[in-house]
Amino acid sequence: MSEIPAIAPLFPHLDAKDRANLQDAAQRLLASGSILRDESAERELYDWCQNRAAMLEEWASLLGLKLVWLREERILLAQPESSALMKRLKLDETLVILALWYDYDTEVRDQGAHRVSYTVRDFNERLASKFNKLKPPSESRLEQIFRLLDRKNLIRFSNASPLTSATIEILPTMRYAIPFSGLEEWTRLKIQFETGVPADLESVDGEANDEP
Repeated sequence: MSEIPAIAPLFPHLDAKDRANLQDAAQRLLASGSILRDESAERELYDWCQNRAAMLEEWASLLGLKLVWLREERILLAQPESSALMKRLKLDETLVILALWYDYDTEVRDQGAHRVSYTVRDFNERLASKFNKLKPPSESRLEQIFRLLDRKNLIRFSNASPLTSATIEILPTMRYAIPFSGLEEWTRLKIQFETGVPADLESVDGEANDEP
């Protein structure tokens, strides 16, 4: 009986340190979809990824991912190239993301803001003004959604008690992870959402579920 030949390592030239960095980068990109250099815990890893861009892109292509380098924002994004890798967001998650995306887009585009941050109280007021026909998520559910978006590097959520005094910072990844072409598309989805037509908003970070 012939022996099964040993499988050669995918990147045989890597030493132990580089292999550990590749593993770390892969896990972060798969878990949160991005690596942000401005995050102190990710600064060295981001720089390592830049120096190993070709190798990292080869790894990503094997998984059906496309790496997008946002040099100005110092962000590395992993975007799925196949719809099979995407899952539909829950309805209440879609509602929150629509509101956050609008706030980030308008403050950056219209006011030239470099950092978009406000309290949950402010968010609730803005949400009500945008979607006054819809029932907002409960406080406990809203906190769950914010924690999810924080894990996915779309916001930074600083919890507090009461929840309304907690702080949300919307990260630049929001604009790219949810790639609306502009306010016209956002408005179309808003109308669909308010009239009960399912909004076709997908994200690799979501879950396959149409109900909150």
